[in-house]
Amino acid sequence: MPYTPLPRHFYSSKNLRIFFIESNPAGLRISVSKKNFKLAVDRNKIKRRIKEIFRTNHLMLENGSFVIMVYKPFVELSFKEASVEVVKAVKSSIHKKVCK
Repeated sequence: MPYTPLPRHFYSSKNLRIFFIESNPAGLRISVSKKNFKLAVDRNKIKRRIKEIFRTNHLMLENGSFVIMVYKPFVELSFKEASVEVVKAVKSSIHKKVCK
């Protein structure tokens, strides 16, 4: 896959940073640093949690990909807290795109 520079992030907090890339096919890219999360079990749990949030809230778009970079404090969030933060961030970005 060729290198694509990331655009400016549209959401950033101490827990995660979210970018949007207009690409085809649509998808979800999750980056969990090995430096911050030593065990593969922890990295995979975070990825599964984020995928489940996107699936249950129907956040996937038909064209374009979300790139999510996860930071250490994300682990301390409950599923509900993480879900609220991700949904709020993604829906605000979708609203901005529609209004343009």
